[in-house]
Amino acid sequence: MSEQTAVRTREKWVDDVKVIACILVVLGHFFQSMTKANILPENDLYKWFNTTIYYFHVPLFFICSGYLYQKYSKVNDLKSWKRNVAKKVLVLGVPYVTFSTATWILKTVFSGNVNDQIGGLGDTLLLHPTAPYWYLYALFFIFLVTPTFANIKMAMVGLIVAFAAKLLILVGGGGTGVYAVSTVLANEIWFVLGMSVCVFDLQLKGKKRQGTIIGILFLGLSVAVYRADIQNSDVSFVLGLIACVAVILMVANFEGKSGKAVSFLAKYTMPIFLMHTLFAAPMRSVLLKLGIGSSVIHVVLGLGISFIGPIIAAWIMKKTKWLEFFLYPNKFFGKAKLR
Repeated sequence: MSEQTAVRTREKWVDDVKVIACILVVLGHFFQSMTKANILPENDLYKWFNTTIYYFHVPLFFICSGYLYQKYSKVNDLKSWKRNVAKKVLVLGVPYVTFSTATWILKTVFSGNVNDQIGGLGDTLLLHPTAPYWYLYALFFIFLVTPTFANIKMAMVGLIVAFAAKLLILVGGGGTGVYAVSTVLANEIWFVLGMSVCVFDLQLKGKKRQGTIIGILFLGLSVAVYRADIQNSDVSFVLGLIACVAVILMVANFEGKSGKAVSFLAKYTMPIFLMHTLFAAPMRSVLLKLGIGSSVIHVVLGLGISFIGPIIAAWIMKKTKWLEFFLYPNKFFGKAKLR
């Protein structure tokens, strides 16, 4: 999800997929906060949209990370594993601790004005990460247990193990009681699927029609599942797989046609992902304090600040240099990259 990864790898489809995933994450968190604050109605359109994007927006991030990890890393012995863990402690750990702590402070200080309460700082950082930073938390532990694949045979074994882990979660009702273990079991499959796209050298170009058909199928199924009020983890997983395939195929076949706006946002997916809630929540609180309850004003200003705020903050951090460490610590310590 980092700016450096996008530049170094020159994987346009990966950048574009991450932009789509990032936008959906922002929209999901924003509209959830709006409905919880009773600014927007919790109608069928919102419920369907919120349910639908959660099938696949974060899985897309895991797939992209797995793909880049497999393509640009070699972790197949104890020495390379130790080196990779050290990199990830830095590249994932610094922004995770920084922005989780910032969120914890805001939610603690303004506990009466937030939609979701939070536990102690130690509990939040080590055991029960808060949204959206649980992704970095989960990604770190996935890196701990996942070597890169030397060949197709290893990739097949990895897929079997990852599917078995997911099955364990689905059959077991969703968890083990230890969040770090549960999140790895639940999300390893997405990461390994991304790795497998690289290992199998899957050709994504020339499949625009297939991607469109699969996308239409997904939308139809998501509406049917919502209307039938099916709340089943197995169904959610299958729909997530279908959605991810559709998005990746369609994006890969529109490469070069995504426009300057998407290319611009691709440079800032990491800051937007990390900081959108830190801007949106205070904006909502300020508007409510001023007695402004207009949903139109809240949506326009809230969504605007969710994207513009992190972009400006990232620009300031880059100009200040030392502040940039909290976003991209790898810039200060060699060639460690977030994958």
